Amino acid sequence: MDATFLIIGAGPAGLLAALSAAQRHPARGVLVLDRMPAPGAKLAVSGGGRGNLSHLSTEEEFAAAFGRHGRFAIPAFRSLTPDALRERLAGIGIPTTVDPAGRIYPRSQSAAQVRDALFAAATRLGVRFLFNHAVERLQPPGNPDAPWMVDSFSARSILIAAGGRSAPRLGSDGSGFALAQSIGYDLVLPVPALTSLRTAEKWPAGHSGLSLSNVEISIEGSRAREATEQGEILFTHRGISGPAVLNLSGRVARRLLQNREIRVVLNWAGKIPDMQQLRQDAGARPIYVWLARQVPRAFAGTLLELAGIPPDLTFSRLSAAQEKELARHLVALPLTITGTGGFDDSMATAGGVSLKQVDPATLEGRLTPRLYFAGEILDLDAPTGGWNLHWAFCSGHLAGSGAAH
Repeated sequence: MDATFLIIGAGPAGLLAALSAAQRHPARGVLVLDRMPAPGAKLAVSGGGRGNLSHLSTEEEFAAAFGRHGRFAIPAFRSLTPDALRERLAGIGIPTTVDPAGRIYPRSQSAAQVRDALFAAATRLGVRFLFNHAVERLQPPGNPDAPWMVDSFSARSILIAAGGRSAPRLGSDGSGFALAQSIGYDLVLPVPALTSLRTAEKWPAGHSGLSLSNVEISIEGSRAREATEQGEILFTHRGISGPAVLNLSGRVARRLLQNREIRVVLNWAGKIPDMQQLRQDAGARPIYVWLARQVPRAFAGTLLELAGIPPDLTFSRLSAAQEKELARHLVALPLTITGTGGFDDSMATAGGVSLKQVDPATLEGRLTPRLYFAGEILDLDAPTGGWNLHWAFCSGHLAGSGAAH
C-alpha cells in the first residue's frame, strides 16, 4: 500500500489534516498530492498576505457566521477551537495576535510564514508530498478490506481537500468537485463568493476608489435578514466592492443564476433626516451644501443628480416629490447588479459537496467508506474575517484525526 492516509490538496485543510494524522500515528504513512508546484498558495496570500487565520468566537458565533448550514460546522470547531489553533501554531513557531475586531493574525503578519511552518512541521513528522500531480481518478474499495485507488496510488483512507473554484490560479480549480461527483456525491452548484459586484449603472466608476463606512446593502425585495449586510463599501471602475459587498456577493451570485440582473439598495445615511427641522434650520441653504457635509462633495453631486434635484435648490423650495426622491437616495440608493467578479476574483466558493452526504461528526462521506472531506469543497461559506480559514483548519484537523484511526 502506498499510503495509510492519502490527502488530495495541500492547502490549509490538507496541511492540518496531514499534521494531525502524522502527530497521532507518526509511524503510519501520510501522502499528500497537489496539482500546484508548492503547498498552500492560497493560504500564503490570505488576509492580504497578512494571514487572517481565524476569529475569536464561541461555537454558536462560529455556526452563525456560516448561516443556515452553520451547525454542521460545530463538531469540527469543537475539535480545534480558535484558542487551540493558536496554541497549535505557537508550537510550530507561529505566535499569533488578535485585533480589536477579534480577527487572529500571525504576529509576523506573514501568511507565507504560516504556510511554510505547517509544511515544515508535517515534513518533519514524515509526511510525504508530491506536487505537480493533478489527480484524475478515484476508485472506491471493492470490499471492506480493499484499499482506495487514487490514480496509481493505493491508500487505506483518503481525504479530498482540494478547495472550491475560487482563485483557480492558486490551485482551487474545481477539480475536487469533479472527483466527488465521479463517485456519486451530489454538488450544490458552486458560485463565486467574497467577490466584487458589477453594476449596470456607470456612475460608480466616476467615484472609483471612494469608500463609505457603515453602509447597509440589501437585496431589493427580500425581507430575509440574510439578504442584508452592513459595513464598508468601495466604488470601483466596474461597480462596487468592500467588506459589506463581499459578504453579500455569494447570495447575489446565487440569485443571478435565475435572473439576468437583480437590484440592491444602499442605505448610507442610516435614517431619513427630519426634513421639517432642516427647513427651519437650513431653509435658505442649498441642499448640496448640507449633503456635502455628509459625504464627499463629488458623491453629493451625483446623489442629487440621481434624485433629479438641482444642486442650488434650497430646503425651503423642496417639493414633496423631490423630498421623497431625496429620502430614497439617502436610505435606499438603488443599483442594478449584472454580474460578479467571477471565480478569478473571488476569495471563497459558495456551494460544493452536499452536507447531507457527509457525517458532521467525522466528515466521512456517507456513500463510501474511509473517504473524508474538509475545507472549501463542502457547501459552507462565511463572511470575511477569518471564519473560512478557521473552517479549513478545524475541518482538516477533524478529518485527519479520524482518518488516522
